[in-house]
Amino acid sequence: MDDTYDVIIIGAGPSGSYLAAQLAHMSYRVLVLEQKSAAGQDACCTGIIGAEAYRSLFLEAKIYRKARSAKFFAPSGDFLRLEREETQAYIVDRSSLDISLYQRAEGAGAEFRFNTAAKVVTPAEKSISVRAESENERLEFTAQVVVLACGLTCRFPQELGMGNIANFAYGTQAEVPLNDIDEVEVYFDQERYPDFFGWLVPTTEGHGLAGLITDEKPVEYLNDMLTHLEEQGKIVPADHHACVGLIPFDTLPESCNNRVIALGDAAGQVKPTTGGGIYYGMLSAQIAAQTLHQAFSESDFSAGMLSFYDDGWHRRLDNELKSGYRSRRLYHKLKNKQLDRWLQAARKQDLPRQVAEGQDFSFDWHSAVVMKIVKGLSLNPIELLRMMRE
Repeated sequence: MDDTYDVIIIGAGPSGSYLAAQLAHMSYRVLVLEQKSAAGQDACCTGIIGAEAYRSLFLEAKIYRKARSAKFFAPSGDFLRLEREETQAYIVDRSSLDISLYQRAEGAGAEFRFNTAAKVVTPAEKSISVRAESENERLEFTAQVVVLACGLTCRFPQELGMGNIANFAYGTQAEVPLNDIDEVEVYFDQERYPDFFGWLVPTTEGHGLAGLITDEKPVEYLNDMLTHLEEQGKIVPADHHACVGLIPFDTLPESCNNRVIALGDAAGQVKPTTGGGIYYGMLSAQIAAQTLHQAFSESDFSAGMLSFYDDGWHRRLDNELKSGYRSRRLYHKLKNKQLDRWLQAARKQDLPRQVAEGQDFSFDWHSAVVMKIVKGLSLNPIELLRMMRE
């Protein structure tokens, strides 16, 4: 068996499989290494994908619901409802998305090895090698380039001189039985979900996902949330199995080096406002495919050549990322009383309707919406700027 490839991708999540399909369609020999036993296994994700992303990337998945509205709750329990006429997002079975992307890539010619954990990545002058283990069998593969699409827990970026992401949080959720909840609910409360938020998302009839993002003690906070939702009568008491995953809230200092690039969560290509990474990771995968095609045409896999990828995805996403980071720093400063007052002010000024009807409204691009909210609430821009920078 020939263990030499053009590109080795570590990780068969959405970004890795999407890139594998693109490169395979260009006739490159691609190997994807995945330590899980199958595509879509143990995906800790709510599965909300913006309509723009779903359609423009030609995604396929089992769709539970089409969402065009959501309720946003303040700590007091009061809420605002945002609604548009057309579908804004699809609530999908995340495992089915991963499986369809894997099947697309495999159908294009990419090779997948599941139950195979990459252990060591070693760049050399004329190639790069990956040592891996599969069911106690030691393997070694060689390629021209390695793509790290292995998530935030991946240690390879730091080992390969690309730095690390120190700012992250835990995303946790559980499947729950619902009582008459038919649209997405988002909860803001600095005591129950400090510095982040919680959610209740309906999926199939009578079922949904309840979850939150937190800096610490994810299962403890989730249990408290579920108890609170039971007391409100929104969910039915039941045994719950919580999944927990890490979400980056910063980007790698460098997303490329000689013969290696980082992609998706491993590079920090995640919306700072929601923690969602599917769309931004796939957009970055498109840029990675273009850069790698150029690198092969010039037989140049140096950090200088691959920096076109780093520059490209930063140009595409930096405005949104920086706006999102600033918004998060602002939210970190707020107390529950301020959140309640802001909700009341937003209702008084009919801000939900103004935001929903705005031409710049987007489920996936939030900077314009954030600015509209700031202006709509007549917040002091100097004070906001000070709070965001601290």
